[in-house]
Amino acid sequence: MKKIIITIISLLPLMVMAQSHHDTVRLRQVVVTATQHATTRSEAPSTVGVIDGGQMEAAGAVNLGQALNFSTGLRVENTCQNCGANEVRINGLGQAYSQILIDSRPVNSALAGVYLLDQLPTVLIDRIEVLRGGGSALYGSNAIAGVVNVITREPRSNGASVGNTTQLIGNKAWDFSNSFNASVVSDDRRAGIAVFGHNRSRQPYDHNGDGYSEVGKLKARMVGFRGYLRTSDFTKLNLEYHNIHDFRRGGDLFDLPSPLAHISEGGEHDIHSANIKWDWLPASGIRHASLFASMQHVDRQSYYGEREDDEPIGTAYGYTQDLTFNYGALYSRHFDTLWFLPAELTAGIEHTLDRMQDHTIDNPDTLYQAIGILSAYLQNEWKDSRWSILVGARMDKHTMVEAPVVSPRLNLRYAPSDHLTFRAGYASGFRAPQVYDEDLHVGAVNGELYKITNAPGLRMERSHSLTGSANYCFHLGNLEADLLVEGFYTRINDAFVNELLFDDTTSGFMHYERRNADGAEVMGLNIEMTVSPIEAIRLQLGGTWQRSQYTGQGKEWSEGQYERRMERTPDFYAYLTGVYTPFRRLQIIATGTFTGPMLIYHHEVEEENPAGNKHEHGEGHIHKETTPSFFDLSLKAAYSIPFGESSTLELNIGIQNIFNSYQRDFDSGPERDASYIYGPALPRTVFAGAKIAI
Repeated sequence: MKKIIITIISLLPLMVMAQSHHDTVRLRQVVVTATQHATTRSEAPSTVGVIDGGQMEAAGAVNLGQALNFSTGLRVENTCQNCGANEVRINGLGQAYSQILIDSRPVNSALAGVYLLDQLPTVLIDRIEVLRGGGSALYGSNAIAGVVNVITREPRSNGASVGNTTQLIGNKAWDFSNSFNASVVSDDRRAGIAVFGHNRSRQPYDHNGDGYSEVGKLKARMVGFRGYLRTSDFTKLNLEYHNIHDFRRGGDLFDLPSPLAHISEGGEHDIHSANIKWDWLPASGIRHASLFASMQHVDRQSYYGEREDDEPIGTAYGYTQDLTFNYGALYSRHFDTLWFLPAELTAGIEHTLDRMQDHTIDNPDTLYQAIGILSAYLQNEWKDSRWSILVGARMDKHTMVEAPVVSPRLNLRYAPSDHLTFRAGYASGFRAPQVYDEDLHVGAVNGELYKITNAPGLRMERSHSLTGSANYCFHLGNLEADLLVEGFYTRINDAFVNELLFDDTTSGFMHYERRNADGAEVMGLNIEMTVSPIEAIRLQLGGTWQRSQYTGQGKEWSEGQYERRMERTPDFYAYLTGVYTPFRRLQIIATGTFTGPMLIYHHEVEEENPAGNKHEHGEGHIHKETTPSFFDLSLKAAYSIPFGESSTLELNIGIQNIFNSYQRDFDSGPERDASYIYGPALPRTVFAGAKIAI
């Protein structure tokens, strides 16, 4: 790799630097996540990654989680063998340190975040913008690692499409995904609406033949719309709504109700999300104002139960409701010159409310969490074609933190030429303590339920993030390429860790307590390159070298034993995508991800009566494991057949995980550690699809 980088750098002065007309490397894409107002990627003060509809379709992604595998610095990690929960990790930090936004609004609560990556289908998504590094100065609590901003599909023209993707997982289990979308725009373009829908049905998949699923049963559907109305020449009203209904279950005996299974974990979700925004943009373009409001309501019915054949029917039902509101206002003002450069001043206020109630039949205690966050932010960006200097700060009054929290931000961009850009940035962030977080989704430890409480005097986490990058775009004949090298460092003070209270296992619950550790440090290097040697070929590669560890003595992973390394954070991971278009109708697509070794904990249970007919709990032991490396390579061929005046039938076929790079040592039986899961989400899987667009 070092030789490749040195060779590329040595060739840079020899390359003819002419402006590309095709923008194959997509630096002219308009993004909003870096500054809360529209700008091109090349002129954004911080690096913003974009995954657009074409990239999602090329990768065969049917949901948000699958799409995020192909962005530098991001990994999607499976965390539960039973229910199929997964999380996105940005620059080596878990999902609890990232904000997942919908149309720039933070309405996804901790409860919704457990299965969000699996529940948001790509038919809803126009593009995904990824801001790596501290984002609290714009987006508040939990944006320490970065931000994933899901921009929903907007009506731009008249048209419709319907499609199907069918997968055969490991030659055993079928997975059917159907989607549709349609949009209508008025002739004067003053109004438009897009409607979309998705339906998915997946059979459970048992990899090791023990009768228990490694990939759970899933039935899901989503319907929604996004529309706009230009209420005057200078105002525009946007409205978006979608409903997700999701049922998932892992374990065994899927032909029986959950209470009759030996192991059953999963739930049924009904999620309503909506947002409305009013924009005022006068003809001069100097001012812009927005009023916005968003909401999300989650109704979840969950079940986790372990049952022997001679035991009564299980009662491990849980009921959870969560309601989140976010509303506020934003104002921006452009100055032709403010002191020394043109400038864009942005100010905003917003208020977020979250009310969550959770209880189970087996546990009489009801968990109630109410969070309110009142926020104000102010930033100014001095900017011309060569320079950007952005200074900003956000103040949050969080109900779980006694004093207001101020999160400052400073970003610099310098472009000595049209093809070379340097960026540097500092951002402070925070993560507030709360009773319910992603790590409390119903799970199993030694066959028992667990709960988490906050330690007395628990302090919020505070972070300090530094980034620096160089971005070089060049064009030589038919060759067009973009190279990004980015270094990052994040220091977290008072990092949260969950420690087991070994003397408190009453009511069948393993009781964990969230405490403050000394801190944590994450540092690393992202390298990304997009190359188009000829118009028919486009390659994109991204890799991350990193180190993630706790400071001080580290995290207590077993009684009296500490570990400084962070769990599930490989030192190296990478992705690649390649698209070859030999002629207009045919595309051949290769996608792949590489995951290096990482630390994972394994809770093994010994049976006290292994020779008997009845399964009995024994003593559990936690071990540290180092996972092997995985390379998940997929190939896909897509062929388009035009018909009528402007209609197309697209057929595709392919294989995911060609080398069957998949975990080999899953736990077996009802006493398995469901969190002992790692590596690619699916074994070798054959798929085929069809889409009609008119």
